[in-house]
Amino acid sequence: MDFRQLRYFITIVQEMSYSKAAKLLHISQPSLSNAIMKLEKEVDLQLLERNTRGIELTEAGAVFYSRSQDLLRRFNNMQVEFEEMKQVGSGTISIGSIESFKFWFPKIIRTFKNDHPAIHLKVREILGEEHVIEALNQYQVHFTITNQPINHAEIISIPLYKEQFMLLVHKDDDLNEKDSITLHDLEGKEMIISTAGFQTRDDIMEAFKNEKVNPSIFYEIERLETACSLVEEGLGVTILPESYIKSVETRNTAILEINSMFLHRTVYMAYLADRYLPTSVSNLVNEIESFFKNKE
Repeated sequence: MDFRQLRYFITIVQEMSYSKAAKLLHISQPSLSNAIMKLEKEVDLQLLERNTRGIELTEAGAVFYSRSQDLLRRFNNMQVEFEEMKQVGSGTISIGSIESFKFWFPKIIRTFKNDHPAIHLKVREILGEEHVIEALNQYQVHFTITNQPINHAEIISIPLYKEQFMLLVHKDDDLNEKDSITLHDLEGKEMIISTAGFQTRDDIMEAFKNEKVNPSIFYEIERLETACSLVEEGLGVTILPESYIKSVETRNTAILEINSMFLHRTVYMAYLADRYLPTSVSNLVNEIESFFKNKE
């Protein structure tokens, strides 16, 4: 058995077709069929069953498929690690981020780049626990900054900082005249909030639930900057993380504190426990941790 056979088998299962898999793998269909027959002979189990409906995994095939995917992923990841070991003092650091990341990360990277001038940085926005776990497991990023509490045995999740949520309103909104605001003051207001599946939405909705307030959600958005644009046009109010909201106030908007013990979140840095991290990546991880420890 070799990795070529595993790739063949995985591709067939993903496509559920020998002909489509053969085309993707750039081999003939008879060659692919022979390779799978040889694989089944080696493991002494039937992995795939042909019937009138097409191809189906046997019970053994389902287990073999799951284990094959994991083996292939680990092999590919090992190749990435070995390649990174060769790039001493150079290479690329890939980082997953949330929107508020951009307001504090430049302060850290300025010093880091002085010590690592040949390092390139690739930053991509990754939202949602499922996407964070996938990006780390597939070695798409070295580490990620997230407001998700990641519950995964193979992932280390380090709390970086806690912050409050604050209210953004149009400057002419009557809330801007109040000395103190609670979530109850938002009843009847046209709320702008993240779509389902985003942790920011979950945190805010949990606060409303705890204070027994039913918000009137009129707009559901994916990016916080969209919420800010809607508020600026007087189309509603929104609740945003403190690290983000303080940099987006305009002459047409106002930032207000909300009197609630439930409106807060924790931001984490997450990375795989058993992944080899090049020295440059480890240094950056340490600098990020130190930055927030020094602010406490």
